[in-house]
Amino acid sequence: MVEDIIITVMDGEEYLKNALEIGLDREWAKKSANFDGRMRMQGIYIFHISAPRRIIYVGKTRGPTMDFRTRLYRHATKSASQSNPKVYETLKKITKETQRSVLVSLLTTEQIRNLFKGKPLEDAALVDIYEQVLIHLLKPDMQQEE
Repeated sequence: MVEDIIITVMDGEEYLKNALEIGLDREWAKKSANFDGRMRMQGIYIFHISAPRRIIYVGKTRGPTMDFRTRLYRHATKSASQSNPKVYETLKKITKETQRSVLVSLLTTEQIRNLFKGKPLEDAALVDIYEQVLIHLLKPDMQQEE
């Protein structure tokens, strides 16, 4: 028996709506004070700058205790990025080169769930699959080198 899975793919600009400005290092505390309730959720995040549009990195939260705020903190501060500094170093470099703030757009697990029809899948599978869809669709700088 074959069961279909249909995945809705939106226009690339749709994924970048409602972006939040993140600060790096000392700026993190200032900027994070303005974060909304989505930061306690899980899903996929997209680091980018607005003009000219540049997608830097697409990532996801992992595990039951990893929410957007924790994951982004680990990318946005030098002290928290020590175990995997590549994203932090790239964000820092791009911020310095462009003199622009890094933005993050969030796609929550609930939003991702609504983009799938057909055979039901676990949330972790939906997030894994959709992260790959976004990497291929948006072509982030950091993931084109791999």
